[in-house]
Amino acid sequence: MKNWYTTIKPEHGTADWLKARWKNDAGEPRITASVAAVVHGDHPFKTAADLAIELLASEAPEPQAPNSAMERGNRLEPMLIQWAADRMSKVLYSPDVMYCYEEDGVRLMATLDAMSMGEPDERQIVEIKTTKKRWDGKLPGYWYWQGVQQALCANVFSIDWAIFDSDLELHHYVQKVSSDEKQAHIDACRKFLAAIDLGMMPEGAEYEYRHMSARFPEGTDTTVQLPAELLEGLKSLATIKKSIKELETAEDQIKADVCELMGVSEFATINGMLAATWKTSTRTSLDQKRLEQDHPALIEKYKKTSTIRTFRVALKGAK
Repeated sequence: MKNWYTTIKPEHGTADWLKARWKNDAGEPRITASVAAVVHGDHPFKTAADLAIELLASEAPEPQAPNSAMERGNRLEPMLIQWAADRMSKVLYSPDVMYCYEEDGVRLMATLDAMSMGEPDERQIVEIKTTKKRWDGKLPGYWYWQGVQQALCANVFSIDWAIFDSDLELHHYVQKVSSDEKQAHIDACRKFLAAIDLGMMPEGAEYEYRHMSARFPEGTDTTVQLPAELLEGLKSLATIKKSIKELETAEDQIKADVCELMGVSEFATINGMLAATWKTSTRTSLDQKRLEQDHPALIEKYKKTSTIRTFRVALKGAK
């Protein structure tokens, strides 16, 4: 059964905002438009394993400080919405709700930057983007799938993009979204969420040690029997660690030899070609030791306890 609905939008970037996007009122994980491309393997900054770990976690993601691209977009967005409204000769406003679409096994959400006034079947959805690149008239894959999900959640068949590029120009692009495109996205999301609902990693998700550390942050005093075929892999870890140490030692020695010859020079050449640089830079860091000595009560107030697990190979004399 298809179901469109809206939910109140908490303040952008807050813990409540992240929690509302993470799961629906029934506690079921959902996919947001900003990561819609992940299920198609077309997102440049987030992998299927990254998204799966977020959705499988016992707690919602925590707020993070915005990076430079996010801050640029947040600061420019109100002005660009008004600029787009003037260009389109429309009255645009930022909805105070988030748009959701659900059907059996599929749970999707979209936060819309702007929307035109008018009846539901006449409204225009406007997505604001800023980019350091020059707009070439083609949506990147992760923008394209974001638009498909926005159209799906808002129950429309087009998305108006307002793109502020490196030429300091605002470009208008209309993305038409067909029923077939919506269905293709629904099918991909259903497959992805089916694994999540079973507590499993989706098929094809290439996970790393960091993903498992995030998925299982705490251990219990229990033992699991591993398959015998993992024995060789565990034994090889000792050899790998030794090789890494040897390579690090070799790297350090080469750098030391070159830097001894460079002395105070920041640049080195070989046969007239630039071969190495050793530039001077400064950085500011917190002197935690001195802070603990001068303000012990303040340090105690801001201490944060983190739980980590350390993996070690315990094989001794295994053959």
